[in-house]
Order: sequence, then C-alpha cells, then structure tokens
Amino acid sequence: MIETRAVVVRAGEGKVWVRLLEHHGGCGRCDEAGGCHAPRLAEMFQSRGRTFAVDDPLGLHVDERVKVMIENGVPLRAALRSYGLGTVLALGGAALGVWLAPVARADLAAATGLILGIVVMLFVLTIRSRRGGSARWRLRVERDEENTVAGCMGIGHGT
Repeated sequence: MIETRAVVVRAGEGKVWVRLLEHHGGCGRCDEAGGCHAPRLAEMFQSRGRTFAVDDPLGLHVDERVKVMIENGVPLRAALRSYGLGTVLALGGAALGVWLAPVARADLAAATGLILGIVVMLFVLTIRSRRGGSARWRLRVERDEENTVAGCMGIGHGT
C-alpha cells in the first residue's frame, strides 16, 4: 500500500478534497550532486495548492489530517496503460498509414496515421476514466491518528 499524509480542505456530497502535506521525490538523492532534480522540475508544472477529490466513507471534517492510500502497483499499471497504449496506437497508426499509402505520400500518411492513433488513444482513455475503474484503482482515505490536529476548543476531529 502506497500512502501519504494530507489535510482535508473541503468536505461534502460524500467526498473530501485533500491537499498533500508531504513532498515526495524518487530516490531521495534529488538535491545531491549528480541527482536528477526531478521533483523541482515537476513543481514547475503543477500548482502547490492542488487538491484531490476522494470518496469519504468516514464523515471527515475540514482541517482533519488523513492518510491517502492506493494499492501497490496501481501507478505503474496506470502509466503502462496510458503511455503504453499511446505509444502502440501512435506508432501503429503511423505504420498502418505508411503501409496503406503510395510511396510518394508515405510521409504524409505516417503523420496522419500517427495523429489518428493519438486521437484513438485519447478517446479510449476518456471512456475508461468516465467509467471510474474498479475500487482497487481508487484513492482511499483513513484518519491519521498520529497527526490529529486539535480543532475548536482543543478537541481533535475524529478522536
């Protein structure tokens, strides 16, 4: 189980919106000499205040600390499905375009096939994301009893 700590920033309608509290990098050597600095690069392309909606079977409250969890292997399978499917469809479309086109128009056919492969990939991934996937693909939350923050009058939510 992969987990990280977060805080609830909004609750309602059977969902909570959480903001991650921990900064995650790959191997932990990001800022050392020869490190990849990948987390810094990722921060340039995403906002720090990003929140995520998660199903709330626990009745959580705003400012409550939680653990957000997902099954091991889910991120890898998701990456393989999206990037792998995209690569196969894009290259397959390009190859099919070259195979079907006359030699004089092979480059145009390859580019057209590549674009059509990407369009098909986007269509397939959109349909899959609208279905919601199985429960094992979803983020789950549980109360973070170790880091409960005292609420009004020193009373912690969820204790």
